[in-house]
Amino acid sequence: MPNSVKTEHPHIVRLEGVCGGEPVIDGLRVTVRHVVTLHQRGESIVDMAEALGITEAQVFHALSYFFDHREEILAVIAQEEQAHARFTRP
Repeated sequence: MPNSVKTEHPHIVRLEGVCGGEPVIDGLRVTVRHVVTLHQRGESIVDMAEALGITEAQVFHALSYFFDHREEILAVIAQEEQAHARFTRP
């Protein structure tokens, strides 16, 4: 069983060996990055919760984590975008 590290945000943990150690919704493989990406696209709280199969409270806590750790999460998003760009080049 992976080592779980709780954060100061309810519902948000880090699990050793799960999703590269990114912060995730407790008990799921939904990363804070996933929630933030939908938020940046203008999705509503309800739509994000439905799309990811999580509760609205979990969405709020993921966004709260993001607002407290903006640089960390934006760096993870940038890395992900760079990785995708390598595979979509002609």
